Amino acid sequence: MKIKIQDMTLIALFTVLTIVSGKIAVPILTIPFTLQLAVSLLAGILLGAGRAMLSQGLYILIGLLGLPVFAAGGGPAYVLQPTFGYLPGMMLAAGLVGWLADRSLRRHAELKFSRLMPVSLAGVAVTYLCGVGYLYLIKNFYAGTPVTLFKAIQAGMLPFLIVDMLKAGLAAWVGPRLRRLAGNAKPAQ
Repeated sequence: MKIKIQDMTLIALFTVLTIVSGKIAVPILTIPFTLQLAVSLLAGILLGAGRAMLSQGLYILIGLLGLPVFAAGGGPAYVLQPTFGYLPGMMLAAGLVGWLADRSLRRHAELKFSRLMPVSLAGVAVTYLCGVGYLYLIKNFYAGTPVTLFKAIQAGMLPFLIVDMLKAGLAAWVGPRLRRLAGNAKPAQ
């Protein structure tokens, strides 16, 4: 993958947007929600698979190098946090959404909400698969606080699912509009 200046700028922009969106939490029924997942899905829609994954991977790298960009700080030990799995999940989700959005754009004249909503929901599913799976593994094999898979789903998915589906809808609605505004109605290179 050849990276141009414009690509570097877009990757950096979405890295910063991911950092900022993760730091602004809105409490809904005592659970803090951020727009971080929506930004990673939007990165996929706007940047395509490769650049979107690079933006999210750069975010993870910055945090693991020690900058406090994650919800609970940063540093290499962050991989031992029960919620760390959601971060690579968002990176994979951005890649999947980017790939599926570009595939849809190759088949149809334009991206539409009706096509991007299932794509964005697939991204949410990938994020949960990685996040809940990691939560289950870290609790059972590292933290010494065994949980059943159902308990991991109950703690790591169910309280967030409705709001995350709304975030997927937001990304699916905003993505095509931003893509048209940017004059980028073709599949990402």
